Amino acid sequence: MLRYSVIQILRSFSGKELRLFDKFIQNPFHNKNLKVIEFFELLQKYHPDFSSEHLSKESLFRSMMGSAVYKESYIRNLFSDLNVLAEKFIKVNLTENNPAFEKLFIEELKNRDLTEITEKKIRAFERKIKTIKVKEHSYYEDINFIYEIKSFLIVDKSLTDNFRDMQLKNTIKLFLISVLENVFYMIVEEQRVNVKHRYDFLKHTLKYMQTHQSEFEDSPLLMIYYHLSICFLSEKSEYNDEHLKIAEKYFRKHFSALTKIDKKNIYSVMQVYYINKISKGDNSRNKDFLKFMLEMLKFNVLSHKESDFINLNLYRNILILCTMEKETNILKNFISKYIRFVDEQSRESVLAYSNSQLNFLQGNYQKALDLCNHINLNHLLDSTNDNLYFKNDIKTLTLRSLYELNALENAISLYRFIQAFSQEFKTDEGRDEKQLFIVRKLCKRVNKTQE
Repeated sequence: MLRYSVIQILRSFSGKELRLFDKFIQNPFHNKNLKVIEFFELLQKYHPDFSSEHLSKESLFRSMMGSAVYKESYIRNLFSDLNVLAEKFIKVNLTENNPAFEKLFIEELKNRDLTEITEKKIRAFERKIKTIKVKEHSYYEDINFIYEIKSFLIVDKSLTDNFRDMQLKNTIKLFLISVLENVFYMIVEEQRVNVKHRYDFLKHTLKYMQTHQSEFEDSPLLMIYYHLSICFLSEKSEYNDEHLKIAEKYFRKHFSALTKIDKKNIYSVMQVYYINKISKGDNSRNKDFLKFMLEMLKFNVLSHKESDFINLNLYRNILILCTMEKETNILKNFISKYIRFVDEQSRESVLAYSNSQLNFLQGNYQKALDLCNHINLNHLLDSTNDNLYFKNDIKTLTLRSLYELNALENAISLYRFIQAFSQEFKTDEGRDEKQLFIVRKLCKRVNKTQE
């Protein structure tokens, strides 16, 4: 397989983008090398996979140069030239389709002292921005930009700027959204790794928002963030649940208008809320948490990425909860529907991992055990520590299967391994306490049989 950067870029192009790129490189303004055009015409036949056995540097050279003496440097140079053009194509498309381009254009008009054209463009930009239904981070940035341009345009024509009060309120909202977004990243991080953060400043921020709450009602995203933040700072459980419900109400009402990244961020924080409750022993939340995550899938909130790959943490949480709550049908349907959203490189291992859990629930203990023995999760995630959680699941399931099959000697041997493993594993505070509880409970049962 050819491992050039441009191959990876072309693989990411849709059919429409590929046709546009073809026109792009044929434009003399962008490219005057006819050989690059000919080279691309050969390559695009292999789109989108570019994995054919007939695709090699030698075959490309022969198609280009016939029986001439083979020179690898010739093909390398064509790949390099095509890569430069592919990157330029992405930059041009990104610029034209990015809302920031319009602001850069208006800024340039202003810098050229084209006042009348600038006024015309800023009015049009303002009309477009004010049609946005949900006011989030980029909205307030755009409004601030409008105020700044307006201020520049009237600087020599007026002694007062009658919009300064609105500009200040807008800046406060932008600041609050930025602060709360970063707080959420910290909250999620606390759940994932053994780290604690300080939230002193957040308490003052929330107190200010509570005092001036009516000023933020026009920003649903900010209200969602406000109520979710209270959930994590208040020590009163019922009070927390009340604010969670308010946040969920805002979330459902304005769901369609929120960006994909905002939806995923909100869901991630809500996940942490449920996980924290369960880790403290509130097992009554299991079914609610499972229902919540299935709702995420229903509304296609799979990951932060644009492509629809399911987040492995979400996938694993659903699997574990289905197992705990003995939801066989839900688990079966989940695997069938969502395994295709797992990254292709991990799909085979994750499918075996999933089917091992499903077979155990169905009472097929030997099949579950066989699958456990053939699962390789070493390269599932980037971090070795992250892989440990999947490995822990497999060791737990193996122990349970051995116990159900009455293979007590094997179970005792594995029990001793898990006992040592869990002592090391539990040092990561707050992570998968429910799973560790199951391991320890099973270990006690096996130990009792041993005695």
